[in-house]
Amino acid sequence: MVMDEKNRKTAVAMSHAVAMARTTTFWISLFAACYLAVLPMADTIALRNVALFALLLCLAWRFRKISPSFQWPLPLVLWGIYLLVFPFIADSSATALESMLSQWGRGVLAMLAGTGVAAIFYSKNKGAAFYLGLLSAVPILVHLSLFIWKAWMISAIPWGYWGRETHHADLGYAAGQAVILLAAAIVAGHKALRPLAVMLMVACLLSTALAHSRAGFAFCVLGGVLVFIAAYVGGAAHRRLNFLAGALGVVFLGVVVLVMAAQNDTRWRNMTSQLIAGFKGDALQIQCEGTASIKSEIIAEYGPGNQARDVLASVRDGDGSRMVLLRAGLTLALEHPWGSDGSRQAYQKLLRQQCPNPVIAMAHTHNGWLDTLLALGWVGATLYSWVLLYFLKQGWAYLRREHSLNEWSLVLVALSTFWILRGFTDSVFRDHMLEMQGFVLAYAAMALRMQVRSEVPSGSPEAAS
Repeated sequence: MVMDEKNRKTAVAMSHAVAMARTTTFWISLFAACYLAVLPMADTIALRNVALFALLLCLAWRFRKISPSFQWPLPLVLWGIYLLVFPFIADSSATALESMLSQWGRGVLAMLAGTGVAAIFYSKNKGAAFYLGLLSAVPILVHLSLFIWKAWMISAIPWGYWGRETHHADLGYAAGQAVILLAAAIVAGHKALRPLAVMLMVACLLSTALAHSRAGFAFCVLGGVLVFIAAYVGGAAHRRLNFLAGALGVVFLGVVVLVMAAQNDTRWRNMTSQLIAGFKGDALQIQCEGTASIKSEIIAEYGPGNQARDVLASVRDGDGSRMVLLRAGLTLALEHPWGSDGSRQAYQKLLRQQCPNPVIAMAHTHNGWLDTLLALGWVGATLYSWVLLYFLKQGWAYLRREHSLNEWSLVLVALSTFWILRGFTDSVFRDHMLEMQGFVLAYAAMALRMQVRSEVPSGSPEAAS
């Protein structure tokens, strides 16, 4: 009787524990889905903060007794330590601390969340990359829905319409990440989900093209191509033609949409002359005094007509200005190797040390790596690049083994490369972009690690690593 009572109590306790675990898992699923879906959306700061911290609380409760088997690698540890130390060496400790809490530190918290969620939801069954891609594409689906509604209301195609977003870049970031996840699901996920993944990829390309997001569109195509190239390199020999065909298919689809978009967006057709003009003159002088110093040179080259005026306008606020900002930002980064105060306004603050009232006052350099240099210095930018390269190396190492393709290795290779390259064309390392990178890359890294452990015999040294 005593044993029966003891067994009954044990069974009740186990049943209660299972019920609690299921409840916690439900809330983790809900908060993780909400967090990932709203991350790229504008004006959702409060919602994503609530979702992130609620998710972290649920994960802490779930792992209060048993923590997931994961050791933080050296690049991530050094990156975290530098963020803690930086306020003590910054130009303004108060501003740097605020930036750590509101921007850079959120990326680290997102990595914690992504690692924990992957540890709970990982399984040998494939298809998870598709669902992360679907959640990442939520802003795209919202935009296309609003676009269709707008088109119906005005009885015309509203080219350049951003829907609820305040900037087309938010659509581009969401679309690029979604395309990579969806392409990985097509290559190595459930076959039944492939048609849906293809449809969502087309939606991402359409959204960025209709919104006139040139970089967003170009990097959507690049993201898809990166996945298929990675699969081509790491896949079985008899399937490589399929992967090559997939890459060419993405490029072809991109060209079709590009031709359609270029007919309605003149910026695609006059980029060369504007970009070249951005290399003329002294960059800091142009920022401080305007285009007067290069006006005669531009007129001599393009004549006194509209073309010269358009080129000068682009140097002030267009494609030419991106090249001027690139040169000016690099000059400031060399003069301030320890950065500024970690804020988004680092470029503006350092420029105003050169001239208190610049004629051309841009918000940032339109280059994520330069903005990171100006905000955190060369050490900070180097450490963060090491973090991204670590994720890239982890995915690449698995691809080079004699294994069947794994969607998470493809995601790590393609998404890390995507964010590294994306940083050279826009200021992406801020706010929710750091969280997007941190959450998905950490999720993929943890899922891949658990996949490797499940494939290796339990007693082997590799399983214990």
